[in-house]
Amino acid sequence: MASFGELKLNTYYLIQVDAESDIELVSVILHTKETTLLRSYLPQAEDFFRYQDESIFKLVEEVDEETAEQLESLYQGQAVTEEFIEEEEEE
Repeated sequence: MASFGELKLNTYYLIQVDAESDIELVSVILHTKETTLLRSYLPQAEDFFRYQDESIFKLVEEVDEETAEQLESLYQGQAVTEEFIEEEEEE
């Protein structure tokens, strides 16, 4: 069983943290001495820490570079749209 400390920096993964959870798209942002900082993308971007030795219930797959680029463009477009909506609401 994989642990969070085994995940590579700046790499996207589909994981399931426990038997009851949905599959999540995450990327590794930073490793500290004891923890790993991850970013989850669905339904919105959220950063969270996990202990490096904490097991991942299921590592579904490491997302390849082409798919990662598609995901980045998808979420960059979403961020621009959300900024536009927020600006419109302020006016």
